[in-house]
Amino acid sequence: MTSYAAPAQRKFSLAYFDLDVSYPDSVKPGESVTIYVTASAKKDCEIQDLTVELFAYSLSGESKLISSISVAKQTTVTSGNSFQKSVAITVPTDALRSFLIAVASESVRTYSYSYSYSYYYGYPYWSYPYWSYGLDRSRYWWWYPVYYSYRTYVDIVDKEMGPVSYVLASTPEYTQLKTDYDKLTSDHSKLSSDYSALNTRYTKLNEEHQSLLAANERITQTLAITRIALYSLVVGIIVAGALLYLQKKGRIVITLQSQKKE
Repeated sequence: MTSYAAPAQRKFSLAYFDLDVSYPDSVKPGESVTIYVTASAKKDCEIQDLTVELFAYSLSGESKLISSISVAKQTTVTSGNSFQKSVAITVPTDALRSFLIAVASESVRTYSYSYSYSYYYGYPYWSYPYWSYGLDRSRYWWWYPVYYSYRTYVDIVDKEMGPVSYVLASTPEYTQLKTDYDKLTSDHSKLSSDYSALNTRYTKLNEEHQSLLAANERITQTLAITRIALYSLVVGIIVAGALLYLQKKGRIVITLQSQKKE
């Protein structure tokens, strides 16, 4: 995965070089980022090695080298010369939530020249400006200078370190909270599922209950009508029985007469 965070820049000022390092402001573990380095010589020198190293802290707390950018080596430069280099790196997946650390280092050699001369005896000569008595003081001798040049060198090493991209890794506290959150989310989903099942069952039972209430209402009405009919029947039977009894005793004479049409 490639990072598209806003770029940032840090300048490292060494004895013989200024290095500008450009990098994303923030990255995530496992992401790939591109680091740009521009180096400018401040003095004449011979470069032995000019590098920028990038380190990340792992979960164990130890620093881990993730890239070494070789900007230049084994070349002679004069003041004002510059170099540019870019490299793609991948942030370790176990990187700690902290800054990536950049270490800029230079190893250069500088030269210096010195001169010396000495006098040696020559042959006799009367008019040479550098002359003196000989050791035996019996003759004149002249001295002539011989020049020597010496080149010496000094190896210089300088380095500087500083933070660059910030790694947006998870902290132990965040990991624990994320675990708790995931568990609560899972529990909530289970409870929601159980609630939906119970709600469906409740709706079904409620429908059955309403159906039973309606059936009970119908049965109640039917029983009421049946009860009235039974009461009417019982009353009719009692009345008929009473009439038959009275007729039998001769107290009541029942005459059935059909109605004639005129």
